[in-house]
Amino acid sequence: MIDPFLAQYPDLDVQTAVFASNDEAVTKLQSGFQADVINVCTEETGRMVALGLLQPLDTSRIDGWDTLFPALKEQPGVVHDGEVYMIPNVGGTSGVIYNPEEVPQGIDSYRDLFEDPDLAGRVTLEDSAATVIAIAAMALGHADPYALTSDDIAEIRDYLIEHKSQIRSLFKGDADFLNLYRTGEIVAGFGYHDYRATMVREGIPVEFVPAEGSLAWICGVGLSSQAQNVDAAYAAMNYYVSPTPQSFYAESYTYIVSDQRTIDELDPALVQELGLDDPAQLDAAIALQLPENYDEWLDAFRDFKAA
Repeated sequence: MIDPFLAQYPDLDVQTAVFASNDEAVTKLQSGFQADVINVCTEETGRMVALGLLQPLDTSRIDGWDTLFPALKEQPGVVHDGEVYMIPNVGGTSGVIYNPEEVPQGIDSYRDLFEDPDLAGRVTLEDSAATVIAIAAMALGHADPYALTSDDIAEIRDYLIEHKSQIRSLFKGDADFLNLYRTGEIVAGFGYHDYRATMVREGIPVEFVPAEGSLAWICGVGLSSQAQNVDAAYAAMNYYVSPTPQSFYAESYTYIVSDQRTIDELDPALVQELGLDDPAQLDAAIALQLPENYDEWLDAFRDFKAA
């Protein structure tokens, strides 16, 4: 994916380092690891800014800023306290995924996952407080699932525990979800649009519904507050939102891409599969966040899992 960038700048010594989790990335940077460009997702931007790990971006130096999908540029986590800290380049929407042969009546609500007796013991949710608490909040009618009071969280915890018998298991990543679905252990669950794309390609019956609200993971690149190679960093950030790497992400992983110029580079069938033939869907997306009272979310999630 990065080879075309290296070919474009043969005299630039590009060094990369990986991390297994957002927490690991933060710890690494806090310990003095030197980086210029940082891969960051919306739920982590606020924490990284508060810790002094990111600096605001000059969007006039991003060639594709004006051609990014407007809905992505305005998401919390891309913008923080009125400043742009992250250039989004990939993402994905979520909702309810179900097998239409096993659930002929269909599903159109997160509430169905928790309350439909026909789905008892055949539902999966992500092993993540940030998604489980949020979709339960929407099932209970909260329009903004990341603006919950302590009383709201207590209500959601009790609701999750009351309906825990609906849940077959919590999945960790796409491979886990897909294995549960392929083997018939689950017939419905919370999932991401690229899970559907994978199953469609395998000829497995599947439907995807945004339900009450589509949580979206949105990731991109930010500029380290300690950046030493600022010009090179902006060159790299420009590359990440250009059609070449974005086409790679779309074709290889069925990720949603952020730059409208990329659409012209993709097969129309893939554009439709990604849902980008109707970009208005992004307007309803709710970027994943870690709210200020996230510790209470984690406590409620632990109580649910332990029940």
